[in-house]
Amino acid sequence: MATWKSLYSTKEDEVLDAIKAAEEVGNVEWVRPLLELVRDHPVDEVKAAASGVLGSLKVSAAEDIFSDALDDPEFEAISADIIGFLWNCGFHSEDLLPAVVRCAVRGDFRSAMEALTWVEQLEALNGEGDLLESILMVRGGLEDQNLSDVHVLLHPLLENLHRLERTQ
Repeated sequence: MATWKSLYSTKEDEVLDAIKAAEEVGNVEWVRPLLELVRDHPVDEVKAAASGVLGSLKVSAAEDIFSDALDDPEFEAISADIIGFLWNCGFHSEDLLPAVVRCAVRGDFRSAMEALTWVEQLEALNGEGDLLESILMVRGGLEDQNLSDVHVLLHPLLENLHRLERTQ
């Protein structure tokens, strides 16, 4: 059986076998290598297979790895994917709110769309600090003329943050 180290093979068939093993084993040690595969592998089929596994994990410890990756500049190019993995796996911890909103404001249209979808799933928040920080980030993004690509999504994102503010 392949191990997570096989994900770094130069042979595409070995990598795909390792991804199948990841799907069967599905433990936390596979998460970061799979994220790196999505970020770095040149073959779209491999990236899609790895994304499929990451989007269906039911390992609670994966949430922490996704969260760390959202704050890691090395994973900025796949931040939209990571947010998608979060909501596909059912990870809606309010602790993730600032990182998700930061990706929406700093990222591209797809990052903003994934963040909006993730925030829409939140029903309530317990703390005010992360929510206030997130609201201020979105307001700052709306004022930044360089973010015109994502402006259309920042308005509904801000509305959803205000909805959460009212439920506190």
